[in-house]
Amino acid sequence: MDDTRHVGGLVCFLLFVCVAAVWAQPGPAIRRPVAELAPVELVYPDSPQLVERLSGLADGFENCSLVSGPTVLDAEGLRDYLGDRAAELLGYQYLWTVHAEYLLGERARRVSVDIHRMGSDLDAFGAFSRQRMTAAEAAHAIPTAAYWLGADLHVWRGPFYIHSHPSEDEQPLRLPIHQLTLTATQDIPVSGQLPAMLRLLPSRARQASSPQYYRRQVPGFEIITDALTVTYVEGPDSKCRFVLARCADSAAALAAYNTMLLQLSDGSRPVDPLAAIADRAAIVRSIQHGMAAVMQQDNFVAAVLDFHDRQFAEMLLRTVGTNVRTYLLTIEE
Repeated sequence: MDDTRHVGGLVCFLLFVCVAAVWAQPGPAIRRPVAELAPVELVYPDSPQLVERLSGLADGFENCSLVSGPTVLDAEGLRDYLGDRAAELLGYQYLWTVHAEYLLGERARRVSVDIHRMGSDLDAFGAFSRQRMTAAEAAHAIPTAAYWLGADLHVWRGPFYIHSHPSEDEQPLRLPIHQLTLTATQDIPVSGQLPAMLRLLPSRARQASSPQYYRRQVPGFEIITDALTVTYVEGPDSKCRFVLARCADSAAALAAYNTMLLQLSDGSRPVDPLAAIADRAAIVRSIQHGMAAVMQQDNFVAAVLDFHDRQFAEMLLRTVGTNVRTYLLTIEE
């Protein structure tokens, strides 16, 4: 017994020494990079699985009953259902929608749950982000991004955009709609990483509004490619708009860069080149956008519009240029 205790004590002592040695290493040694685990491939539910989920959804709720659907809609069915509002979804890569209607609450108000399956995470984010307005309120306790517009709940999760909405805007329905949506989407896994284009945005800048994603259009410019727009707060009374566009290759990005400069300067205003920002960068005074800065880095272009703080604008461009270089060297989307 004494020998056993002695051996056990020796093992514990050696483990303590090893741990102490690790913690005693200088800071850089502790923060040595380790090999990243291979990303886990997420398995998303198909339309029959979501139909089954929505079919039994009402069973777990009080004062809730299924009155219509679940129905799987294609693009034509979506147009019949949403009318002109379908164009906002169909402007992205759209696959299908599972739609169901319920009577919810003590007053039996009609509530729709629409689960839209898009072609990619970024397309789903686009449809989700384009509905967000200044009146939107953050929806808490929902995995991934979500917001309220009145009693309408909007959720983005991977390649899905979920919209739960009552027939009338009634705030008391928020809690049951929140619970109904959580249950409806519990089979949709949560990704641990943002799409690469969203990761390229400057994240250490001052307060930023939620970005919006546009497919094959750059708002405010005559350029056909994918783009993100964000509003950054420069100071107490000033904001600037940031645009990031992804082109097919460097040649297309250079053409887009020249188009931006030409449009901003009206073809006649002087352009002030910026050194050491990116492959190309310049500042111009624009009639429509005040002070503007434009850059090209590989196959991406970016612009800061209507800024007042030149150092802040340069920092935004420098950050996104660095992010692009890092992305092209290390990330595969």
